[in-house]
Amino acid sequence: MKLFEYSETFAELFDSFDAICGYEPEQNENGQYIDDDGNIISDPEAYKADQLQAWFDTLDGIEEGFEVKAENVACYIKQLSGELEMLEKEKAAFERRRKAKKNQLERMKNYLLSCMQKINRTSIALDRATITVRNNAESARFVDEKAFIKWAKTNAPEFLNYGEPTIYKTLVKTALKSGRDLPGAALGRTQSLVIK
Repeated sequence: MKLFEYSETFAELFDSFDAICGYEPEQNENGQYIDDDGNIISDPEAYKADQLQAWFDTLDGIEEGFEVKAENVACYIKQLSGELEMLEKEKAAFERRRKAKKNQLERMKNYLLSCMQKINRTSIALDRATITVRNNAESARFVDEKAFIKWAKTNAPEFLNYGEPTIYKTLVKTALKSGRDLPGAALGRTQSLVIK
């Protein structure tokens, strides 16, 4: 049985508990108590006690099976967590190597460009590489970007790009906790799983 099937079985079992506790057997034409299959029940209280005992036995069996399955799932979650942690470390190491190579590439290109500019060469054609100094398209350049932004805020806001606003969730939480009513916001709590 799969773990989610155990969960469904638990739900069904707990639904049946109320039915067992409130069970009142029917009577046949002779006034004898009978079960749902028409079998005679000599002692309704003992019958109900047997039903409850069977219910608890079933619960014990399901709990044991559920715990085994839950443990297996938890172990798999721990394995996935370990793999994810390893991949995150590899990703961080890869990103460091990528940035180092990119910086090295830029330094080498700038070095070669500088050398060619110094000797006033715009191209070199060789067997394994052709090197060309190209004039790029014009672009805006800034002596001090922060100073330009400060000026543009009051004098030319059309030159500035403002991103989408984001919510300071910590401030909203504090306001809600203090009793402030904020439309579309409410305090809530989620649950998470801890596996050790």
